[in-house]
Amino acid sequence: MKLLSLLTILSTLIACYACSRSGGAGSALAQTGTTEVTVSVTKAQQRDLVDRIDLTGNLTADEQVTVYAKVPGYLKNIHFDIGDRVRQGQLIAELEVPEMTAALAEKRAAVVKAQASLEQARAAVEENRAEAEFAQINYQRLKNIHDRDADVLPGQDVDQARASHGVANGKLKNAEAQVKVAEAVVAASEAEIATLNTMMAYARIEAPMAGIITQRFVDPGALIQSASASRTQAAPVVTIARVDRVRAIVDVPEPSASSVQPGTTGALQVDDASIPARVARTGGTLDPASRTLRVEIDVPNASGRLRPGMTVRVSLELRKLPGSITVPIAAIRAQGSDRLLFIVQDGKAKQVKVKTGLESPDWIQIVDGLRGGEEVVVASAGLLNDGSAVSVRP
Repeated sequence: MKLLSLLTILSTLIACYACSRSGGAGSALAQTGTTEVTVSVTKAQQRDLVDRIDLTGNLTADEQVTVYAKVPGYLKNIHFDIGDRVRQGQLIAELEVPEMTAALAEKRAAVVKAQASLEQARAAVEENRAEAEFAQINYQRLKNIHDRDADVLPGQDVDQARASHGVANGKLKNAEAQVKVAEAVVAASEAEIATLNTMMAYARIEAPMAGIITQRFVDPGALIQSASASRTQAAPVVTIARVDRVRAIVDVPEPSASSVQPGTTGALQVDDASIPARVARTGGTLDPASRTLRVEIDVPNASGRLRPGMTVRVSLELRKLPGSITVPIAAIRAQGSDRLLFIVQDGKAKQVKVKTGLESPDWIQIVDGLRGGEEVVVASAGLLNDGSAVSVRP
């Protein structure tokens, strides 16, 4: 009897314990289903965006030429050194060309001799012209006499006069031909002198453009070879660069190349200063090796602050995106290759799959998934699931 009583009491206790366990679990589940997660939200905003690309480039001189001598000779003087400014046409250096000087003196003497021969030939023409005229008059006079009375003057005398006239004309034509030959000799000698004078002028090396001497290659006394005659041995004299305007050169990657053309706006960052810029020209085709497009930007440099060889940061505006929807970067959650965010709708968290675009350190563009104005969750005090009840932190 006592054993039965103990069994009854034990069964009652086990049932009460099971009941209490069951009631406790139900209370916990109920509590979980009703607990709100505190969240911070912000509205999805619309703003005008600009798609930019930031690149690193180099500055080069707007124009640069390396000056060579056109004739061989010894460097007599050089009037400038590196860093000096020169004007276009200003004398940079002078050469001594002894062989050309001697040849010029020889050709001048030849011209004097040719001119003397020309004068002799012209005098011979005048002499032969006079003889020809006399022979013609004599022939005509004898012919007239013979025509009036053949018995007075034999025909043989008339024939001899005619022959003399022909010989005189022949001598005149020969003398005139000699004049032309002498004139040709004079013209050729004068042309040679003109050529030598031109070559001697090349011994004066002048600046082909205004700029700064950036390199000097030779010193007085050096033998300078003609660049046109021997490119392998020719030494340059100086290099001149125009720096009142410089070029920024950058290589645009293939994905962005189609958005860049002459006129594309941007900015240059040099020593914490921003300089407005515009693309002046592009290479037109991509480099097959690097798959990039060469882009050049002309930059005024009247102050000389920008120096060729400097590294610059270039920002180019690829396209404008007005009315774009953006949210804080903290609102985005990654799930595999998808990007998600939560919005608050009717007091609950709603998970939304979105497609993103441009990014900055603070915000990200939403290309698809939001219309704008939604309350986007940027932080939560607990684990947030789709459909979770939320309490918006004021």
